[in-house]
Amino acid sequence: MRIYPLVLSAVLPFFVLAGAWAAEPESVEEPPMLLGACTEAQLNEEPFSEWYREEYEGYEPNADVVAQLRRADRRGVELTLFFGTWCGDSRHEVPRMVKLLRQAGFSDDDVELIAVDRGEGVHKQSPGGEERGVEIYRVPTLVIRRGGREASRIVEFPVLSLERDLLAILDGEPYEPNYLSYPLIRRWLDEGLLVDENVSARGLAGQARHLIASEGELAAAANVLIERGDVTEGVTLARVNCALHRESARCAARLAEALLRAENHEAAAEAAQRALRLNTDGERVEELVELLSRARK
Repeated sequence: MRIYPLVLSAVLPFFVLAGAWAAEPESVEEPPMLLGACTEAQLNEEPFSEWYREEYEGYEPNADVVAQLRRADRRGVELTLFFGTWCGDSRHEVPRMVKLLRQAGFSDDDVELIAVDRGEGVHKQSPGGEERGVEIYRVPTLVIRRGGREASRIVEFPVLSLERDLLAILDGEPYEPNYLSYPLIRRWLDEGLLVDENVSARGLAGQARHLIASEGELAAAANVLIERGDVTEGVTLARVNCALHRESARCAARLAEALLRAENHEAAAEAAQRALRLNTDGERVEELVELLSRARK
């Protein structure tokens, strides 16, 4: 198993599409991060042990469900856990996931731990590229495969509980993970819809409307696509998000940023102007004016 050393990320990106608007920081040094294939032993070392041990020791899986997990058919099951040591959800869930898998009878050889990066150009990516083709839009994500094919995944947090979710997946019971739009996005990517210049953003929005929990759901996926270089796909997804949330200044601003990455300044300026019209937060006017100014250059 290849293990990457601790590294320091340089600077936070001036604007994160899936996050809140923020002014460009002058210089923000990241704390140490694990990147790529790693081990639980590394998580038990400083500085990660500060949060890892507390969550690991404080979590007690339901004993009755664990007993059922130990009897479940685990033949041909492989698990890959994608997470970020910088991510609050990962810090909460990953120690619990590892403890549950250990109690359920999975060995270290059954579970691959992949730490992903953050920031411009590397967002939700691993140096080894293990996330490619898996479409990891949120972390942590536990991907469960059986016989080499994906059976399901637990995304960011459990639907019921980690142990009950995992048992349902292993037993082949009906299970729908969080963020129901993400499998649809994977289908759109496979079918080439997100690079088709004639595709209807409103039409795609209609397909996804009943699956979307919040405007951040597609924004997170669009950001991942753009940061890995799939800018056209990310822009299309940002347009779909705007079609779903027509009165959202935040969505319009995210679309403007995406269009800037695609070097479509005219369309970016139109999206930035729309964000300014829709905005009701006086504290964000200056940021949106700056966004419009960049689009008009």
